[in-house]
Amino acid sequence: MSDFTAIGQLVTEARNLLDSIKGGAIRTMQTQFDALKKVITTDGAKVVSDVDSLGRSKLQQLDSELARVKQGVDIQTLGGQGRYVTEITVNGDKDTFYPVCFTLPTGDETEIQVFRHYSWNSKNSGAQASDFDTTHVASALVVLKGQASPWSGDANYLRTVVNYQRYRQAVANVAFSAYCLTEKKDPSGPDTGYNKAGLGYLARSYSGFMLRGGKLKYQIISNKPIKFSLLDDGDIIGSSSASNTNVNWVAKTVPLASVETGDSSNKHSTTYIGYKKPEVSA
Repeated sequence: MSDFTAIGQLVTEARNLLDSIKGGAIRTMQTQFDALKKVITTDGAKVVSDVDSLGRSKLQQLDSELARVKQGVDIQTLGGQGRYVTEITVNGDKDTFYPVCFTLPTGDETEIQVFRHYSWNSKNSGAQASDFDTTHVASALVVLKGQASPWSGDANYLRTVVNYQRYRQAVANVAFSAYCLTEKKDPSGPDTGYNKAGLGYLARSYSGFMLRGGKLKYQIISNKPIKFSLLDDGDIIGSSSASNTNVNWVAKTVPLASVETGDSSNKHSTTYIGYKKPEVSA
């Protein structure tokens, strides 16, 4: 064997030995790296989980605290204005108006808005469709302002600010004393000036308006919490047992042909807007 051949073999063996050493080292390093990565991943996941749990716990505590604070806050005592929405769907006959009765609170002035979007309960509304087979059913915006009830000792009034209705009338008989039938509460009790059988705007402790039936939806929006009661024929609106009153106020529905927009203080057209138009300079 020549010297060059021997030298070549030595070089080859040296390279093989070096590759073997490098490969083993790399494999060892890879194994160590994988183990370290596993530890880091596991610990990292635990840290993330702990942070997530802590965050959720703090958010739940915050939600609970906010709910507690909200329950303890009366917007009226803060001098603010509330927004209370009552949604009513009136079934029954489509050419009959059904009474909604309420009592205005005393104190500062209360505002009530009776609203109906023209397309609500249209013929395209599926299960919510009204008995009116049309797309433009009835639009209404009736804005009322007032205070207390007729038998209160305060300002005592209800006035219509806006009464604008389109396509067909849906709101009627707006009144400070709700439209009703009067009768004796105790049939064997005294006759009084309040319990003579009669029909009209006579409910001295309740105000009211009427909403058209036929599966129509309405929103009643007020700036104070008020209970609005949708009633039917014969329902008792309220009563007074005093010896000088002895009266039941009984709800009555009204057919379309007999409705009016309101009592003497609220008898406006259905295109009434109480705000004056601004003067336009030349």
